[in-house]
Amino acid sequence: MIDIILYTSLLALVHIMLPNLVKSRFGEATSERARKAAHNFAESLPVFFVLAILSIHLNVESNETLALVWLCLRLVFVSLYVWGIGTKPANEKGYEAQPLRSIVWIISIGYLVKMAINLT
Repeated sequence: MIDIILYTSLLALVHIMLPNLVKSRFGEATSERARKAAHNFAESLPVFFVLAILSIHLNVESNETLALVWLCLRLVFVSLYVWGIGTKPANEKGYEAQPLRSIVWIISIGYLVKMAINLT
């Protein structure tokens, strides 16, 4: 589990740098999507860290696999978000739906819930 926590911390660092890294090469729109992906990641990161640390403390080994799947889903999520994969055309308010990204996000939250349930 400690390895997964370290990989997640590395992913957080990548999220912080990503908007600036993609801006010059891929443009402002991609940079903005990277910024939004980083913000989204930052919202679920504290929950993951708490669950991971509690899993270590309570010796809940089954959460290690769940944590690894969560991390992989977050990698897929950021890829979909930043590169705009599966983006539907904008509606009249300018909103661009990305159903595949939303599905990946929901599944990742489900894995956090499963981690929490395993702690009880």
